[in-house]
Amino acid sequence: MSDYSLSELMRRVERMVVVATVTARNGKKVKVAWADGVESGWLAMAQLGSKEQKFWIPQNAGDQVVVLSPGGDTTKGIVYPGPFSDDAPAGNFDGTFTGVGDVVASDISLVTHVHSGISPGPAKTGEPE
Repeated sequence: MSDYSLSELMRRVERMVVVATVTARNGKKVKVAWADGVESGWLAMAQLGSKEQKFWIPQNAGDQVVVLSPGGDTTKGIVYPGPFSDDAPAGNFDGTFTGVGDVVASDISLVTHVHSGISPGPAKTGEPE
């Protein structure tokens, strides 16, 4: 194997998984800045979840992301959420959470739960059952 072939192979392997920073977002696509400061073209963002459950938490400018690039071709990279940073520490949520369907916690449905101690007017109800 020539030095060029080995060098090209190593370059591709090194670019298969890269941590980058989002510089712009347009709908379902983002641009990222690589470690050398060069900005990518528009790349697709991954949607976490499955056919039944989808989570849309788009990355925005300044967010760290992980880009998976098939064969090391960064023009075909797919952008995934990246490592936590001091700007967005693990476990914090600030904003509006919007969903379709039901949310169930500790076997209590957000949609169908009932309350004890219901009184008309401004009175407070008991705990959900």
